[in-house]
Amino acid sequence: MRTFVSILILITVAAFVETSGAHPKATDRAQRWQLRLDTGDLRFYRDRDSGDGYWILIYEVTNETKTDRQWIPSFELVTDRGEIISDSNNVPRGVQLAVLDIFDDPLMISQSDASGPILQGEENAIKSIAIWKAGREDVREVQIFAGGVSGDTAVVAHPITGEEHTLRRVLQLSWFVNGSVDQIALKPLPKRAVTGGTSILRLSTDEKDGIGGNDVQRKWIFR
Repeated sequence: MRTFVSILILITVAAFVETSGAHPKATDRAQRWQLRLDTGDLRFYRDRDSGDGYWILIYEVTNETKTDRQWIPSFELVTDRGEIISDSNNVPRGVQLAVLDIFDDPLMISQSDASGPILQGEENAIKSIAIWKAGREDVREVQIFAGGVSGDTAVVAHPITGEEHTLRRVLQLSWFVNGSVDQIALKPLPKRAVTGGTSILRLSTDEKDGIGGNDVQRKWIFR
């Protein structure tokens, strides 16, 4: 009964936010500061020793602002099965090193070594790899919310309690999972359109027919 009541409250809150327009919408242009985040495609990796599965994403972050900053990466992976997984959580150091060996890129460092100062300019860009230990493997859609890329925040009030919450401006990315994860191991997954909101990257002409219209590949949101 308690669970049912909680669900009703969440539905009520979501409906209120949607109809009232209370949830802030992010724009392409940062109000404070913004790092440039370039990503590859999401892939799946199976560790031979443990048999555990992992989602992996190569990224490069560049400081194009006018001052040196701190890069504190925060990547959350969300599946259509209701899972929310933080990067590096329960990911052994050995798995990180094994994945680095696979890509054999001398400029790529492990996620555990990526946090810290990021100096200005492309020559000081940080290239790393985010890794999530997979839960359910029968997923069809995967989204990633990349934090630490922007200094923008927004304060919203809970529609029932009035309590204030601080949201952060993050990047949302999305992919399809076609077939068994073992069949697609280490192969790039196709991008899934992220509809609505403000875009920073529209689909190319070749991709419009496959995914549809002018939907975007990734967008800024407050979360």
